Amino acid sequence: MSINALIIDDEDTVQSILSAFLQRYIGDKGEQSNIKSMSYPVQGLFELTTNGDQYQLILLDVRIPKLSGDEIYSSLEHVNPAILERVLFVTGYPEDLNERFPDKQFRILQKPFRYDSFAHELDGLLAG
Repeated sequence: MSINALIIDDEDTVQSILSAFLQRYIGDKGEQSNIKSMSYPVQGLFELTTNGDQYQLILLDVRIPKLSGDEIYSSLEHVNPAILERVLFVTGYPEDLNERFPDKQFRILQKPFRYDSFAHELDGLLAG
């Protein structure tokens, strides 16, 4: 089986770290990985609205220029709400989500992070 993941983050370094951690995590599970990374949030939103059902994991930064991760999330609520449970926000600013969505609970991986906390969040996301 293959696990498809999409990373949307404007920082190449963060994309590289997330991709490496994902490859390790998925490899440890004995699965194959197909990881796609995008720097441009509009492109990421288009990908999710057209092909979002194919992703088991969506790693989404919150503070992205031009279109923030929480704006992408809001758009998906209207277009493809079934994939929202697959979103893991990766951010140094979790309060941004709490301010915008005070009544919602999110899966959040707070930057900076280590592999153990990353793996823990993915365990919860993939089990749910």
